[in-house]
Amino acid sequence: MPHKRAKGKARQLQKEDYDRPIEATKKPSDDTPKAFARLMRYKEEEAKKRQEKKEKKNETQADKNKIEILPGERLKDFTRRVDQQFQADYHSAARAARPKSASKRRNEEQRKLKKRAKIEKQQELYGGRDFDDLRDEVKFGEVADAPPVFKRIPKVRGKEKQMLVKQQLQEQQRKHLEQQKTQVGYESSEDENMKALKKSHKQKAQNLSAASRKVIDQERERAIELYRARKAQKMSAAGLTPLSK
Repeated sequence: MPHKRAKGKARQLQKEDYDRPIEATKKPSDDTPKAFARLMRYKEEEAKKRQEKKEKKNETQADKNKIEILPGERLKDFTRRVDQQFQADYHSAARAARPKSASKRRNEEQRKLKKRAKIEKQQELYGGRDFDDLRDEVKFGEVADAPPVFKRIPKVRGKEKQMLVKQQLQEQQRKHLEQQKTQVGYESSEDENMKALKKSHKQKAQNLSAASRKVIDQERERAIELYRARKAQKMSAAGLTPLSK
């Protein structure tokens, strides 16, 4: 972190590096700044240290992987130890050399087909790249004095196109309904259905007996009273004055 102070050893090395005289160059006319030359030398030393550390790590790993028979170890035990250490490598090499079965090949082909179909679906929905058809020819040395002027409206692609078509259809239906309502004697399908329903209810009520009509009227009055009572209760709970009957 830039605000943290370096360790004492690192600061001592930097001080010694700073106080070290710059080596004489072959060219007497070298005008490289001392600070820049010191920085470059410091970076070279850091790279050299990293390389040495990497080589040392590789050597340590190689020594670790190197197997030698131990003093007094039998050959049978040594062979078993070698097999145990390289068992994972044997299995991975055997799996790589094993030919693929027909089911695995079929599954891989299905995955490729699904991936290709997904890409094609995305291109169909979103229309590929945006603004592919908007190109402008710029001459060499031409200077822009004003913002560009679009001579045609950009094409609508993907889901935006579907939404635009849906909005246009809804607007056409709304205009058509408004035109029909302005006509004399026009009745919508909802009005016709409501009239037919009322007519059927009226016919059923006429076919009922006087006792049945009386029971229906009583039930209607009871439902109205319950509705008024609940409404008055809600208005009282809200702090409003219930309406008088």
